[in-house]
Amino acid sequence: MRIGGLARACSVNPRTIRYYEAFGLLPKAARALSGHRIYSEQDLHRLQFICRAKQIGLPLASIRQITTYADRGSCQHLRPRLKELIAAQLAETDARIKDLRSLQRELQGHYESLCKPHAPRQGDSGCSCLDGPSQKSIRLPAAALVKRPPRRKS
Repeated sequence: MRIGGLARACSVNPRTIRYYEAFGLLPKAARALSGHRIYSEQDLHRLQFICRAKQIGLPLASIRQITTYADRGSCQHLRPRLKELIAAQLAETDARIKDLRSLQRELQGHYESLCKPHAPRQGDSGCSCLDGPSQKSIRLPAAALVKRPPRRKS
């Protein structure tokens, strides 16, 4: 199967497949006489595993650690490491949820204060719309706030 077929089978971009090869998630593809990459059924299964691991939020570096276990066809060796990785992902998700709830409370407070009539005070210099009670400055990574568009299925 060529790179386009593999990409369609897993709903990824061919550039993603090339990146995964360079990153060490996929083995270097065999080449046809024409120079096209040729992928096996095993490559397809590995890419499907990688896509499932990405869907649950595992980072690529962690996925690279476990792909060789996945190739063995048995989960016996994979389960303990995967359990650790998922536990870490759960902890990170819980922390993000906590930060987002805190941000939500702060935004709600600002929204409510903006819904009240505002009378300018004497000596005001500049805008004070975001002044007021704030628990703490919450800085979330952009990825936590940006909703990614759904993946296109070809």
